[in-house]
Amino acid sequence: MAPHVVIELIFFGLTINRKEIKEMKNSLLVILGAVSAMTISTNVSADAAGDFAAGCFACHSPATAAAVGAPGMGDKAAWAPRIAKGMDVLYATAINGSATNPLMMPRGGTGLSDDALKAVVDYMVAQSK
Repeated sequence: MAPHVVIELIFFGLTINRKEIKEMKNSLLVILGAVSAMTISTNVSADAAGDFAAGCFACHSPATAAAVGAPGMGDKAAWAPRIAKGMDVLYATAINGSATNPLMMPRGGTGLSDDALKAVVDYMVAQSK
């Protein structure tokens, strides 16, 4: 094989070489694992910890958060600038998705109600101050 084989990832529209593939391997595996591990939650209870575990943990766990560009639960440095913007901004991001991170889908890909999402946001913020 040629030393500079180029592989095009159609889905992402990227062109990368073998060396870059090796460098990206762990990050891609974490991202793909997080995305595939997400469950579509239809739980509309006020159990914020349970809703977090069922639907939000995949991206907001300390192990995966950095790879997907999300603030990890308990990561005070990552949460501080977000908390400073106010709870209404955090709620809007949870409900509508992120304008800056396409992996953060509306409702985090869950079926949670507005009130249940707000409870989860409150829970994550309380754990991350």
